[in-house]
Parts: sequence; structure tokens; C-alpha cells
Amino acid sequence: MIIDKVLNNNVVLSSNDAGEEIILMGRGLAFKKKVGDEIDLSFVQKEFVLKDSFTGRQMEQLFSDIPSDEIDTVKKIVDMVEADLNVELSNNIYITLTDHIHYAIVRSKEGIEMPNPLLLETQKFYPKEFAVAQKALVLVEQDLGAILPETEAGFIAFHIVNSHQGNDNMQTTMQMTEIVRDILSIISRYFGKTLDTQSLNYHRIVTHLQYFAQRYLKDELSDEQDEFLFALVQSKYPKAYQTVERIDDYLIKAYGKSLGQSEKIYLTIHIERVVTDKK
Repeated sequence: MIIDKVLNNNVVLSSNDAGEEIILMGRGLAFKKKVGDEIDLSFVQKEFVLKDSFTGRQMEQLFSDIPSDEIDTVKKIVDMVEADLNVELSNNIYITLTDHIHYAIVRSKEGIEMPNPLLLETQKFYPKEFAVAQKALVLVEQDLGAILPETEAGFIAFHIVNSHQGNDNMQTTMQMTEIVRDILSIISRYFGKTLDTQSLNYHRIVTHLQYFAQRYLKDELSDEQDEFLFALVQSKYPKAYQTVERIDDYLIKAYGKSLGQSEKIYLTIHIERVVTDKK
């Protein structure tokens, strides 16, 4: 395997045996190397197969423009996230997170702090991702000497969620968070009570709503019909079902589409559990 293009000391462009264009990362991988030189595979720590020319151009430009020490730190962060959360993130996070952290450092040097309107929701709905994002801020300070505000932990957590769930863009993850926040608010207001955020049923409904919001935004809701169960749930949990109807009205007004019968059934049951704390 030979070097087709040197992007920086730690990143090169090459081709694999299948003829696919690939990007290889590794500390010192391209140090004192040039196009046509053989690649020492013992230095390779990460390999990306470029599935399309657009992604390839993005990665080439990013890795050519961003300082190599920042790229190294992002790789450390991604490795830490995957180990701590036991997940595999999509390769796209090397583009999105590297770009975000680079400009977060630039903003920090200029004394500019970007507001994060969903910071509290991020801490509440994605506690594990937020915790590892806080550790990422420590790595950025240790490796790059940049002290980033806590708001950035929220943004980094979003990148983690976005990559792990395979969303097309950050906007989807932010909309998911807004939907979860707004639905919980509707439930709380309708029943006139503050939900117990420490209860198991609260964590169950949050998890259900996160996956629901993802399916909803991607138009992947179930279209199954069960008239008997639907009627049973309405009669057995009338107030919880009335809450679901309000949630449905909100979603139609905000996003232009309904929950659907199957989703209404599951959501009604979750609401009944969380407001009565039934096991």
C-alpha cells in the first residue's frame, strides 16, 4: 500500500486491494514521507473507506486544513467515547467533531461563547454522552491548552448521539431533543405534577421518546393497526390517552404529521406508568 497524497504528518490518502480510496490515520504515519512511498502499516491506527467523492473531498480538505494535533485529540476523544459507552461511532464524526472542536477553540481564543439553548435537556436526556463529553473537554485542555465552556460539552454530546444513532445531520438530533422535552412538558402540565426524574419509569419513557422521535423524524413509524387494543387502552387509561391526543396535536402543528395508532398505544401506556409510577 502506497501514499497517494499526504494530508498532514498523521493522515494520508491511499487505495486498498479492492481499489477503494481510503484515508489512513496514525501518529507519525506520514512523517518525512512523500507520494509514492510505501506505508508502514504498523503506524496505522484508523482506516476510512471513502464511499463517495463528496465525503472524500470533505475529509481531504478538513485533514489538510486542521492542525494535526487537533486531529490527534479528536481521535483520542472518539476512542474514549467508544470505550466508555461501548458503542461504535460512524466515521462521519471525524469530520463533524473535528470541525466543531477546531472552531470552538478559535471562538475560545476570541472570547466568544456560543449559547446552547438545549444544554439542560442534553444533560437530562443524554447523561452518559454528556459525562463523556465533559471528559473530552479535559482532553482538549490537556492536549491543546484550550479551556472550553460547559456549553461545548452539550454540543459534543450532540455529536456523539448524532453519530451513534446514524442521523443525517445535527439538526435531526436537536429536533429529537426538542420533541422529547416538549412531550414531557405536555405530560407534566396536563397532569399538573412534576415527574420524578429519578424513577425507573421516567427513564423508560425518556428512552421510548428518544427512539420514537428518531423514527418520527425519519418517517419510520409503525403503521400497524390493532383496533381492539387501541379501544382497550383508551378506555382503561382515559386521561393518559387524552394527553397523547394533545401530544398528537402538538406534533401535527410543529412537524405536520400525526403519531399514528400504534405509537399512540405505546405512548399511552408509558404515560400511565410514569404519572402513577406503576411497576
